Amino acid sequence: MKNTTPSPAGTRDPELTRSRILQAATELFVEQGYSAVSMSQVAKAAEVTKSLIHHHFGSKERLWEAVKERAFEHYFVEQMAMGERVGEPDADFLRDSVTAYFRFLKDNPTVVRLFAWAHLEEDAACGEMDRSLVEAGAKWIRQAQQRGALRDDVNPTHVIASFVMTCTQWFEARSHHAHWPGIGDDEAFLEDYLKIFMEGMTPRQ
Repeated sequence: MKNTTPSPAGTRDPELTRSRILQAATELFVEQGYSAVSMSQVAKAAEVTKSLIHHHFGSKERLWEAVKERAFEHYFVEQMAMGERVGEPDADFLRDSVTAYFRFLKDNPTVVRLFAWAHLEEDAACGEMDRSLVEAGAKWIRQAQQRGALRDDVNPTHVIASFVMTCTQWFEARSHHAHWPGIGDDEAFLEDYLKIFMEGMTPRQ
């Protein structure tokens, strides 16, 4: 007699299965954070078995890393392409990079929540895309410093950290500071922040 028992969802299509697991895990991690989510919850939400999750990702830790990488991938690709196109990085390139990161976070609240959970839970892992982008960004800033387009007495990685932390915090805490008198909207903040940030990066006389 032919076996009519249905197989777990997506098991005949590995890529579909992987995508279903990542989507289910993303939704759960965004809502509850890494620590509170179990592999059983992910399996139930994705309609797959726990063994299938382990087959594709190996562990909960690696699944968490895959979720973060997937969320960050679009920005990574766009920013790396921007850096390759620019040729000789200058102050305008730095301004455009800050603006791109700010708008990426604004358009992707899911990413902001993932970052917030990672920070709250003291996630010390640094993904390959994150590491590669910071390394490339520091190189581009250093090139601009060497050409005299940006002040050269600051650590390029600190330059990246300063705008990444500011933009991330703006969106992580927006529901709180939205009630501050005179705070303005996202674009008003970005405009003023760029004035302050770029003035600070102007070469010293």
